[in-house]
Parts: sequence; structure tokens; C-alpha cells
Amino acid sequence: MKDYLSVVIKPTLYCDTDCRHCYHTPEERVKGSMSLATVENIMRLVSEEYEAAWFIWHGGEPLTLPLSFYKEAIALEEKYFGKGSFRYGNTIQTNGLGLNRRLMAYCRQKQINIGVSYEGPFNGVLREGDASKAIASLSDKDNKYSASATISAETALRQKEIYRYFRGRNTDVSLSPVIPAGCARCGGLVPDPDDYIRGSIEAFDDWLLDSGSEIPLIPHYLYVLNYLGEPVPSDCAHTSCLTKWICVNPDGTVYPCAKACPPEFRMGNINDAASIAELFRSEGFGNILRGSVERREKCRGCEIYRYCGGGCSMDFYHECGIENNTGDSCRIYREIFAHVAAEIQKILDEKPDMGRYNRFIRDAVIGKLVNPKTVIQ
Repeated sequence: MKDYLSVVIKPTLYCDTDCRHCYHTPEERVKGSMSLATVENIMRLVSEEYEAAWFIWHGGEPLTLPLSFYKEAIALEEKYFGKGSFRYGNTIQTNGLGLNRRLMAYCRQKQINIGVSYEGPFNGVLREGDASKAIASLSDKDNKYSASATISAETALRQKEIYRYFRGRNTDVSLSPVIPAGCARCGGLVPDPDDYIRGSIEAFDDWLLDSGSEIPLIPHYLYVLNYLGEPVPSDCAHTSCLTKWICVNPDGTVYPCAKACPPEFRMGNINDAASIAELFRSEGFGNILRGSVERREKCRGCEIYRYCGGGCSMDFYHECGIENNTGDSCRIYREIFAHVAAEIQKILDEKPDMGRYNRFIRDAVIGKLVNPKTVIQ
């Protein structure tokens, strides 16, 4: 069996808000939901081929479906992966408007992570509705979630403020830019790359020297681990995840990514497939793979290729064509990663008082100083 697969499941494309940057156009966001027969086919095929899997319930807005749907879906996971086993895990990625104590109690019971797409004080820039009301209604015990903050042109230079907002609430946060896909193709939402780089580096520097911080700042923390030679989970904003992820739409159609994949990358339908391996042998997957390989050949001479693996194929598809490496996402990653790497290498070289850094930096760097053979440099 293969080791691991991440599976984005979009049980519905319908959404109760109209975010300005959504990958899906208004014409796609219609009511309708995935059948439990389709959910069962996903669980059966993945469990037969993979030792472990992580399921990300996405959309659309997944919490427009009732809790009973997720209870049935989790029961199917337990049937095929084994109840109480460590072979599977779940995240529900939501706009936060449907959060309530009953849902959170069930998620605690089943160890389901909650990810909220939420920009804190700048949430209104991109999104309708106010998730803070639903979040604030939860008790401290219930209020366990991580935030995914999408950075637009308006907030590119406010990333440090966003970090501090979530730091003050002890909530993990990840920062990622709007990409020119779906609704974001027009409207001036995509951040200027220079502004995004500057804002991202400011946020990292603030987090780096925030000795009291109890949250990892993503993706910067992953860049630290990557530079130090630690195996890290796929950071889908800046690495290649091909063969490691699939996305299943409500009707069962399968794509290699959740980011507004075009029809030429369609891998087939989960309800017609005999195996996940068959989907990866499809013409659609061959199309994205050929373009990605062509781009990576252009990247191999770059000093950071070993860290990014040629970057995110869908980012390049929407920016400049999948076979090209001239998109803004490349420069953004390269400059931010170079800054993070330089700061970490300075710590390794100078061995300063580690008390000035946050605990994530302290633990990562001290571990490498204790066992220096694992440090790449």
C-alpha cells in the first residue's frame, strides 16, 4: 500500500456568501450535495490503496450541509479505515458562519479539525458575513480552530497586523495570497508581489522575535523546517503536491487540485473508477504532469529548487501557463524563503541567546544544533 493521500472533498459547491476571490464562479455555486454513495466510494478506494489519508471537507461552504451528513460520512470512514484507528483524519474548512456548539462538540468527540477562512479585522475586504459573531458565541472550551487568511491587494502590507490579531487570540494562522483564478480574475484583488513580499517578511520578523508567541505562523514555520532539513507536510501554496492530493467534486469528478482546475486536468469520476491508481493514469492527470515536468526542467538550476520542487502547478497555470516559471508566485516564494533561510542560518552560525525567539524557532534550531548532521548547510 502507498503511504498517504490528502483528499479534498467538496460535498457541495453552494455557498451562503459571495466572496470576491472565490475559485468558483457564481454559476458554479449552485445548490446540490454529494451523495453518501459517492462518499462511500471515496472511502473504499482510498482505504484499499493507502495506509493513511487526510480528508479536507471544502466547498462551496461545507457547513451548509447538516451535521447528519458528516455523521454518516465519518461512520463510513470508520467502516473502511477502522474505528479509532490512526489511519485517517479530518478537517472542515469553513467560512465560520455555520459554527455552533453542537457541531464543535461533535468535532471534539471525533477529533475533527476546524479551519476557518477568516482575515480577522480585515474579513470584510473579501468576504460577506461576519464569522467573528459565530466564533465569539462559542465557549473557550469550544473555541478551537485555525485560521486561513487570504491576503489581497488591500491587505498585502497588513500581514503583521493579521498575525498579531490571531496571536492575541492564541489561534494558529496561515497567510496566502489571492491568485488570479475564478472570481479573482478581475477586480484588482491580486496583491502586488513587492507589497506581498514586504508584508510577509514583516510578519515573519515580528513572529521570529515574539518570544511569547504560542502559535506557528504558516507558511513561514514550514519554510524554517524545510530549510533545516525536516520533512514537512506539503505546503500547497509553494510546492508540488502532484500524486499526493486529489479533489472530489459533488458529482464525483476528480481533479488533482482544489484550486479551480480546468476540464483538461479532469482525472475521471470516483464512481466509475476501479482504483485511485487508475485516476492517476488518466489523460487529465497526464496533462497536468507533462506541463509540470516541462516547467520543473526550467527550474532545476535554481538554488532553491530542492526546497520548492518547482512550485504549485495551478498557481503557474493561472499566472503564466503551467509550463512556465515566470509567475509572481515564484518570485514571492524565492524572496520570502531566502529571507527566512538567511535569518535561520544566522542563528545557526552565531548561536545567540535563544530566549529572544519564539518557542517554535527555539525548538527547531536547538534540535539541529544538538544533532547538526541533519542541517543541510
